[in-house]
Amino acid sequence: MKKKFFIFIITSLFINLFAVQINIAVESIEDQIQLLTSQIENFEKQNPDIDVEIYSIPSYPGSTYKFYGTFVVTNAKEPTILSLDMEWINEFSPFLVNLNQDSEYFDVNNLDPQILEMVTINGELKAIPYYVETGVLYYRKDLLEKYGYDVPTTWNELITIAKDISQKEGIEGFVWPGARYEELTTFFLEILYSHGGKIFEGDHLVLEQAENKEKALLSLNLLNNIISEEISPKGVTTYREEECRNIFQSGDAVFMRNLTYAWHLLNSEDSAVNGKVGIAPIPKTEFTNQHVSVLEGKALAINPNSSDEEREAAKKFIKYLTSNESQTQRLIQLNFLPTNLEVFNEPTISEVDPNLLNFRSSLENLVLKPKSPIYTEISFAIQNNVYDALTGRISVERALNNMISEIEFLLR
Repeated sequence: MKKKFFIFIITSLFINLFAVQINIAVESIEDQIQLLTSQIENFEKQNPDIDVEIYSIPSYPGSTYKFYGTFVVTNAKEPTILSLDMEWINEFSPFLVNLNQDSEYFDVNNLDPQILEMVTINGELKAIPYYVETGVLYYRKDLLEKYGYDVPTTWNELITIAKDISQKEGIEGFVWPGARYEELTTFFLEILYSHGGKIFEGDHLVLEQAENKEKALLSLNLLNNIISEEISPKGVTTYREEECRNIFQSGDAVFMRNLTYAWHLLNSEDSAVNGKVGIAPIPKTEFTNQHVSVLEGKALAINPNSSDEEREAAKKFIKYLTSNESQTQRLIQLNFLPTNLEVFNEPTISEVDPNLLNFRSSLENLVLKPKSPIYTEISFAIQNNVYDALTGRISVERALNNMISEIEFLLR
C-alpha cells in the first residue's frame, strides 16, 4: 500500500513538473475570479498535463484597453490567452493567432452569425466568443402593478410611466449610464438603432445621410428630454453601471438600463428590491418592428508569441471555457449570456432561476457596434459629443455635426 502511494506521489510530481504552463488574462473582479478558479481546478483534473494560472489585469474602464496596448507594444509572451472586448478584436487582430483551422474544433457554426461576424476579421477567425452581455431594461414590477401599468415596449411608454410613478413615489424615474465612457456609446447606439438609424453600413459611414441624421437627432433629443423633464436626474451624466445599480437596488428608481450582470445582485438577500424586479428588452420606437440588443461581451484569443505546446494547451482550455457546461455556470452565477442559444435548454437553468430564460430574447436580435480597426477612436467621437449634448455644453445639432466630422477625419 505504501509503495503504491509513493508511486502515485512521484507520478503526480512528474506530471506537474512537466505540465505545460499557460495563463489567462482576466479582469480582477472577485466573483468572476472565484468562478474561473473553480473552472480551472476542474479543467486541470481532466488535463493534468496542463497548468493554468490567472493573469490578473486592471478592471477600471480604460485601464484594460491600456493593458492590451502595452502588450502589443512590448511584444510580450504573456498572457497566453487574452480576454478581449469583442469590439477590440478588429483593432488587435494583427497581434492574435489565426484560428481558422480550428473552427470545426470550436464548433463556431453553432454561434449566432452576428457574434461570429464580430470575431472574424478579413476572413480570419481571430478569437472565440467567451460570453455575451447586452443592455436590458430592469423595472419595478411591484410599482407597475400598483399603478396598473403594463411593461413598456416603447420609449414613449417608458417616459409616461416613469414620470407618473416617480412623482407619486418620490423616486427617480429612469437611471442609465450617462458618464463619458464606452457604455454611453452603447446606450446611444441602442437608442439610435431603435429609431432605425445607422452610423455605418459595412465599412462605409452613413451617419451623414439625411435619414440617419434625422434619427440621430431624434435619439439625442430623446435623451435630452429625459433629463430636462426630470425623468432622470441631472447627475445621470456621472453614472456608470454600478452607480445605476446601487440607486435601483436601494429602491430609488422605477426603471434602469443596465447589463445582464446586475440581475443576481438585484435579487440578493440584502437588496431592497429582491423579488420586485422584472426584465424586458430595450424599448423600441414606431420606426422599428422589433427590439434590438447591441452586442457586448468578451472573446478569447491566443498570444502569437506563445509556443506550439502553449497554443495547443490554450485551445483545450478555451474549448472547455466555451463548453455548454461552463457557459451554464456563467449564466447562473454571473448572468453572463451564452454564445450558443442551446445553453438555455439546460434544465439546471430553469431549476435554479427560471427568470434567466428571459434573457434569451436579448440574443435574438443582436446588432453590432461599428466594426473597425479604429473602433476605440470612433467610440470616443460618439461618447464625447453625446456627453457634451447631454450636459448642455453644445446643442444636439452641433453635437451630431461634430460627431460626423470627427469620424470622417478618423477614416481618412
